[in-house]
Amino acid sequence: MTFLQPFLLFALPLIGLPVLIHLVNQNRHRTVHWGATMFLVQAKRMARGMARLRYLLILVSRMLAIAGLIFAISRPMTGGWLGLTAGGAPETTLVLLDRSVSMEAHDPSTRRSKRETALQKLSELIQNTGRNTELVLFDSVSLTHRTVRSPADLLELPQTGPSDTAADIPGLLQQATEYIDGNETGRTDVWICSDLRKSDWDASGGRWEVIRRQLEQREGLRMYLLSYSDEIEDNLAVSVSGVHRRETSDGAELLMDIRVNRNADSGLAANVPLSVVIDGARSALNISVSGSEFVRNGHAIAIDRESTSGWGRIELPEDSNPADNIYRFVYAESPVQKTVVVSDTAGSGEYLRLAAGTTSDRSQLAEAKLLTPDQVELIDWKQTALLIWQAPLPENQVSGQLREFVESGRCVIFFPPEIPTSKELYGCRWTAWKSNDVPLKINRWRTETGLLSNTGSGMPLPLGELNFYRHCGLESVRVNVLGSLDGGDSLLLRAFSDRGAVYYCTSLPGTRNSTFIDNGVVFYVMIQRALARGTAALGNAQHLDCGTLGEFEGNNWQPLDDLSERVLVSARSSRAGLYSIDHTRYALNRPLSEDSSQIITDETVASLFHGLDFTRLDDSAGSTSALASEVWRMFLVLMIVALMAESLLCLPDRRTGSGKTNAVADFVSTR
Repeated sequence: MTFLQPFLLFALPLIGLPVLIHLVNQNRHRTVHWGATMFLVQAKRMARGMARLRYLLILVSRMLAIAGLIFAISRPMTGGWLGLTAGGAPETTLVLLDRSVSMEAHDPSTRRSKRETALQKLSELIQNTGRNTELVLFDSVSLTHRTVRSPADLLELPQTGPSDTAADIPGLLQQATEYIDGNETGRTDVWICSDLRKSDWDASGGRWEVIRRQLEQREGLRMYLLSYSDEIEDNLAVSVSGVHRRETSDGAELLMDIRVNRNADSGLAANVPLSVVIDGARSALNISVSGSEFVRNGHAIAIDRESTSGWGRIELPEDSNPADNIYRFVYAESPVQKTVVVSDTAGSGEYLRLAAGTTSDRSQLAEAKLLTPDQVELIDWKQTALLIWQAPLPENQVSGQLREFVESGRCVIFFPPEIPTSKELYGCRWTAWKSNDVPLKINRWRTETGLLSNTGSGMPLPLGELNFYRHCGLESVRVNVLGSLDGGDSLLLRAFSDRGAVYYCTSLPGTRNSTFIDNGVVFYVMIQRALARGTAALGNAQHLDCGTLGEFEGNNWQPLDDLSERVLVSARSSRAGLYSIDHTRYALNRPLSEDSSQIITDETVASLFHGLDFTRLDDSAGSTSALASEVWRMFLVLMIVALMAESLLCLPDRRTGSGKTNAVADFVSTR
């Protein structure tokens, strides 16, 4: 409990005023012994115990009345969770705000999203309990800090508004930790507002241990998690993939894979009307969603033969989260999918070339070239979509060219060389090869995103059929593990990069290393997915995730539809939209990882903050209960009850006719 007017608590000694008055009155009168009344005194002594108790209760009631008044005018605050406001206001309050797509789920009755609810409650709490605290905001879009002048500004700042991005909670905590260390913030409260989505928290990543170790060293630090992990009912999310144009005998058509996810499987089929907008022309498509998702692969939409490029949207009816109801796409004539394989092992290199150069769609053209490490100058960096590197990690000029290649949005997969070196790239370094007496299996992999995720129909890849006889050790930092082997070593991981995608695979195709070729589905799908991602950054139709652009990168883009015209220029990198510049069209959408409703478990949350002064507060979207509220009314009620009790105790005794005065006299006469 804390007090908004704590200086008034200095009046608490006034609680002893009734006792002081009693002592003064006791010494004011002189006792005179009168023989004619001695028998009355002896009679009264028989009721002395009851009289003493009665007077003591009157005295206590008066003291409680004074105490209730003092506490009431001091404006006490308490929270719905014990100890929330204890310990006084901190010197610094850090707010770490999750602005991901899933935080826009709202309560149907209040229409307030999880993000808005969290901001409203934190603003009220800090206004009431932390008036002298320095307020600093860290948001999941910019991953930078901003000093906030007033708690009320939390509701108005652009940096607290909605976005169509994912969140990186470990990244937010890393920034907050650096701020605390760099500014010596003293007594600090850290508030994390999030819905605990598994993809946003990356609980299995290696950054949490470092963060926890740094925070444990800080004194006067309290961590609060304002959790909105409750599932909003009846939410659908639509997405589109594999959009490409092809010629037909009657003209042309767009082919695409449409997926609709439902957050809860009620067991009943739901009829859902989809709106399809192609270059401004709207049509309807009715689907039936049974189970947790609907998938339609290869859906064809007829277009004019002259329409060689354009844009479109797939729209769902309004539901509990409007942020995932629209998915945008652009199309153009398909570029050639070009792959370059750099390998120091002829056999493994040829397997990699075949997997990249064989396409499953006849309308797509694919090329794959095999080079040795001495031939890297032959790489066409501008036209290549995927680079597969199975050789010692590059150095000097080639390393710089490769980084530019990735920063342009394209993709690279590193496979281990026959002789690893100490060179490090993207925070990863090959160590020694490990031979396994017993073939290892994949014991864990990510099914919602990445190269090993489930297929478009929701079926998992046959990863359990694979065996690994050799794999290369890998030291890494700041990575997302996509698949792990028995014993804990990584099989496939994604390294951190601002743009594009960087993957490391620790084993090779070939009977000496694995059954990648014998059970070729996983290997082929993995390579083709990386190729598709890299190709998306080439050509005149590009699909990007919100949050992957630089702050000013889209300032000169021209909106293609009415929805994109409403987006502020400063917010284009974090909001979905359709744009063009020169002859290239861009579709910005939410990351598909936000469509997964998986959350981390309570046990995982507890382990992530183990050893810290940590409090978890569970809330729900649209909730009206305050994190902390004034309870002075309770003390006023206490004062009124005490005064009423004092009045009842002072009523005349029906048997003796004595009241307050006689009771006091009785008490005095017995002293």
